[in-house]
Amino acid sequence: MLEPDKVPKRVGGDGASVTDRPTTKYVGVRTQAGVTVAREDDRGAIHHLAARTDLKNHSQSGFEWGYGGSGPAQLSLAILADALGAEKALACYQKFKAQVVAKFDREHWELSRDEVLAWYRTLLSEPEQQPE
Repeated sequence: MLEPDKVPKRVGGDGASVTDRPTTKYVGVRTQAGVTVAREDDRGAIHHLAARTDLKNHSQSGFEWGYGGSGPAQLSLAILADALGAEKALACYQKFKAQVVAKFDREHWELSRDEVLAWYRTLLSEPEQQPE
């Protein structure tokens, strides 16, 4: 058993990321084959963004964006779980979907982790917009 000070620390979110490296950017691309969503870490490595269906399964067909449906809800949950952690993500991902993901360009989008954190800080600063 590891001593408490020897337990590896996870960086970013609640460890939802594929790696221990913090995410710097999220990217979504639509092709004829479908959609792909990735996260770029602080070293420039690209990783698949986990759908986090373990938290809530909105969409069996995967991620989507550019409107307010179930695929965008799954994407919103995945991004926020990666950036903020599961508990905070579950409290506000529907607002993130409506305010951010539903407005993404249908073909390609990029979103920095800093932009996600800024959105969350704004949400917290507006009393009527507190997470549910």
